[in-house]
Amino acid sequence: MKRQPFTRFMLPALLATLLVACGTRPPASNPAATFAQASMQRGANAFAHGDLSGARHEYTRALNVYESLDDVKGRAGALLSLSRIASQSGNNTEALVAVNKVLAEPSALDSATLVTAHGRAAAIYLGQGNTAMADRQLASASALCGATCPDADALMVLRARSALSQQQPAAALQLAAQALAMPALAASSPPTLKPQAGAERANALRLQAQAQLALQQPGAALAVASEALQLDRALGLAERVLLDLRLLSQAHAAAGASDSARHYQLLADRAESAGKALRDGAQAN
Repeated sequence: MKRQPFTRFMLPALLATLLVACGTRPPASNPAATFAQASMQRGANAFAHGDLSGARHEYTRALNVYESLDDVKGRAGALLSLSRIASQSGNNTEALVAVNKVLAEPSALDSATLVTAHGRAAAIYLGQGNTAMADRQLASASALCGATCPDADALMVLRARSALSQQQPAAALQLAAQALAMPALAASSPPTLKPQAGAERANALRLQAQAQLALQQPGAALAVASEALQLDRALGLAERVLLDLRLLSQAHAAAGASDSARHYQLLADRAESAGKALRDGAQAN
């Protein structure tokens, strides 16, 4: 199973409760809509605790309610949440089916929802190694987004990811630097980034380090990957911490520091085992 690229459009479990589907919906106006919103929140809570089966059940219930009410925006939110669950489970086909159902009704949705859907599709295609389709989705998202929309930084990171996947590390490095220079992701002292922006900054830093390694710049990669690890640790994003530890092991190895490389690989192995134990426990409960 190929791991999905981490991005705002593939929200990690511990951020799921901060952003349910496409954002906060207005208060429900009837009992059915109230039930659907409650199911969405329960789904987000289940996802946050690693219970993918429970999250899928709740999101599916919400989807059924929204479809019975002909609530197109609610339906889109539920489908995008189900797409995230499918991607997390490694089922890219199911994830794309859900996203494509959203994209099939563009005239009924606002641009923010469509940007999210195109970004989600791009991330899935990148996880599959299909950069041509990913770039097509990114072009559609960028046309709707523009330079000032809230997701411009995340789209830039995905463009960098695509460039790196196409063996273009120099282009990837430039795109990652552009993302990091955007006001939403720019570093500050003391740190003032909100969790979502902090997670996206870590994405860009990790990608920057990967590009630097490909360009045989291990020293620069070490500094950047270390900052990504600090951000992901502070946010409690275990799966990203695992990626950071592996990246640091690779960077130390490339720099000729074999002892440090082994140290970080041991930390990565330990983190991976602990994460698996947590997921197994969540599924058992």
